[in-house]
Amino acid sequence: MEFEFVRHEPFYDRILLVLTLDRQKMKERILIGEELQIRFRLQGYEDAEVLCDVTRPLGTMLSAFEHDPDGEWNRFGLTPLREALHSNRWKQPGLEQISGDFLAKKYLTGDPVRMYAALRIWNEYLKAREPRDREAACERFIGKMNGFTALFMGTPPLDFDEDTGKSKRLNITMHIYGSVPQEDTCLELWYPDSKRKMECVAAYSSLYPLIIYYLNRLNDWGLYFRKCKICGKVFLAKSQRYELCSDKCRKKQSLQNKREFDERARENNYDLLYKNECQNWRNKINKAKKTPGFPADRLEEMLVAFESFKKEALQRKQAVKKKTASPKEFSDWLLRQSNIIVELGGRI
Repeated sequence: MEFEFVRHEPFYDRILLVLTLDRQKMKERILIGEELQIRFRLQGYEDAEVLCDVTRPLGTMLSAFEHDPDGEWNRFGLTPLREALHSNRWKQPGLEQISGDFLAKKYLTGDPVRMYAALRIWNEYLKAREPRDREAACERFIGKMNGFTALFMGTPPLDFDEDTGKSKRLNITMHIYGSVPQEDTCLELWYPDSKRKMECVAAYSSLYPLIIYYLNRLNDWGLYFRKCKICGKVFLAKSQRYELCSDKCRKKQSLQNKREFDERARENNYDLLYKNECQNWRNKINKAKKTPGFPADRLEEMLVAFESFKKEALQRKQAVKKKTASPKEFSDWLLRQSNIIVELGGRI
């Protein structure tokens, strides 16, 4: 079901955001629409008209919650509409266009929280245009909608300890200055099926109690917030040992592990070649020492050459590690060094 940010007949029935959490499947489902239509959709009637019906990994609403420290929702969403309610009919279309473009952009993200805030702001504006007393209507409109824009300013609602994975409780007074309106603390609890296996919460005046409900449920279930070490995304896990958020990141981790393994294997291979060559030199030198009548000057020359070989080999190994030289170049050099000790040893 589409929604256009132009002048049209407003919704007079309450437009709700309904949340249901599935602990077993680790999923969240969010629906937006009129209450009756949402209840039909929850009971399995797919043709029921709702504005949004999305199922996502559990915790996504909290981890991806809209954050607006610069107050763009107020400047481009609410302020033009407030001015439109106080302006003459010639100025109103331009002001509505500014707000409508901003809200439409947020709505088209497909994120349920952004969609709901944008839809509610525009719908409440349409209703505020109807009374003759525009000033009083404007005050009611701004009073109702300030809570939605205040949600996105300041500290995000999800704050968790990265060591324990446990979320901290949300304190509404940190987000709302002054007294907290009574309607901002209310939440409807639904059980759409007769067996009460499905539990839903419906929010209208404010999303604050819905966020608190969500955080409390996750804490009750003993779930942990983790940060994926591959993509950095925050996700929910049943244990603290989980470090990856998805199959995609697990594949990336496997590929990275394989690359590191192959790199270590290459390093170990050329290092093994070096150790074998060193042993080859030692064997020939020891054999020369045990050979009766072997010239002392040639033995000394072999020992000096061996020290020179080891010194240069160390430098070349470092070059391979720093990737300024290839393992093949090093192994080819080692092969050439074998001829040196053979020539110095002669026929032992």
